[in-house]
Amino acid sequence: MTRRNARKHIFNLVFQSEFNKDLGIKDVLDTYNDEYEQLNKYETDFVSREYRGISANLEAIDSYIEKYSRGWSVARLAKTDLAILRIGVYEIMFDDDVPAGVAVNEAVELAKEFSGDKAPSFINAILTNIVRAKED
Repeated sequence: MTRRNARKHIFNLVFQSEFNKDLGIKDVLDTYNDEYEQLNKYETDFVSREYRGISANLEAIDSYIEKYSRGWSVARLAKTDLAILRIGVYEIMFDDDVPAGVAVNEAVELAKEFSGDKAPSFINAILTNIVRAKED
């Protein structure tokens, strides 16, 4: 599995979590893994590690989104856009294995596939501003 495909699984998990807030991380992962038996151990471990990282840093991730989305609170964002932004911010700020430019590009690609016509440029702008602030 490519990282791009893995991000689609991570997107599914982060998106679903918005609707299953009462479930713990382990329950969410177990349920998801039961649905996708075709994932091998490496893939399951990667998706799980990324999802756990996003979940553990959710408050900080959301604060970056709030700060750089200029006028859009997390509560107002479309759930698909929010899930994509959470993945992008996590990769930019907390995952040293992913270059910032790759994180932005992959988030834009997810937006093209899963969100509306205006979402890719919106997500690109927010994540690019976060990258610039991180580099300063």
